[in-house]
Amino acid sequence: MKKTILGTLSALTVMAVMMVSCGGASTPKTSLKNSVDSISYAYGVSMADQGLVQFLEQSGVLVNTSNIEYDYQMRIAAADSTQKAILEKELAAKIDSVNKINAPKLNEFIKGMTEAMNLEEKSAYANGLSIGVQFSQQMLPQFNGMLFGADSTKKVNSDQVMAGIISALRNQELAISKMAASGMVQAAVEKSQAADQERQEAELKTQYQDSIAAGDAFMAENAKREGVVTLPSGLQYEIIRAGNGAIPADTDQVKVHYHGTLINGTVFDSSVDRGEPAVFGVTQVIPGWTEALKLMPVGSKWRLYVPYDLAYGATDRGTIKPFSNLIFDVELLGIEK
Repeated sequence: MKKTILGTLSALTVMAVMMVSCGGASTPKTSLKNSVDSISYAYGVSMADQGLVQFLEQSGVLVNTSNIEYDYQMRIAAADSTQKAILEKELAAKIDSVNKINAPKLNEFIKGMTEAMNLEEKSAYANGLSIGVQFSQQMLPQFNGMLFGADSTKKVNSDQVMAGIISALRNQELAISKMAASGMVQAAVEKSQAADQERQEAELKTQYQDSIAAGDAFMAENAKREGVVTLPSGLQYEIIRAGNGAIPADTDQVKVHYHGTLINGTVFDSSVDRGEPAVFGVTQVIPGWTEALKLMPVGSKWRLYVPYDLAYGATDRGTIKPFSNLIFDVELLGIEK
């Protein structure tokens, strides 16, 4: 029921706004002289009804009237004849007030849309207008976001964007070569993304500081145990069973059985429990595994104590929360050919 009422009222509202705001001066006069005129007019109404109003509201061109309309329609439906007349008058006054608020931006929208609709289909100006809108509404905001992240105080210089475009299109001498420009843009975006990632990781470290401290304390205490070897990277291991086979290289595929837990003993993954060994590339796993596998002879079974920076870092993987140190029992069954 709500959708039907709102759909009808929205279509009527946008047409009313057009008439009120433009005073008939900029709006073509309705004149349905033949079937083509009628279908053309119907198509315009249909476009407004099937998304244009909502798009303009979402874009900030129109103030949304749907809640007002729906609220009054529900009240009118339950009112007696006297109350209905009063409510209908109130609704008309509120809609008129919103129409006046909407008028300036709507005038600009209609002006731009009318100009664009009257252009030749394949004219250079039409193409420029279309691409310019895409640049201003989509591409530049996206580039701003990639370059400056959440810093809303910064934005690219649109004049210099145009200077670069026009210079390149006219084959003029460029202040920055095409190859250098491409590399500069990529480097700037990557630098921004890295800074954004560092910022997010710093925020997460504050959020998870207690679990990080617990993990660090665990690793420090574990390093004191007899038989535990601590490598320069921070990876720790102890040999449960020594093997005497070949040692995998970066390019090898290995077959392993493993059992993975958090430092509190929670199991998050286990080929042992599934009863089926896993096969994967030596470099296709977390860094702690890669480092260990390139030290393990086939036939070995080691217990790995992997610090979070050699595991999944700041990534949240469900049971494995950000900055989790992990423990794995790893049995190297063989190197696959």
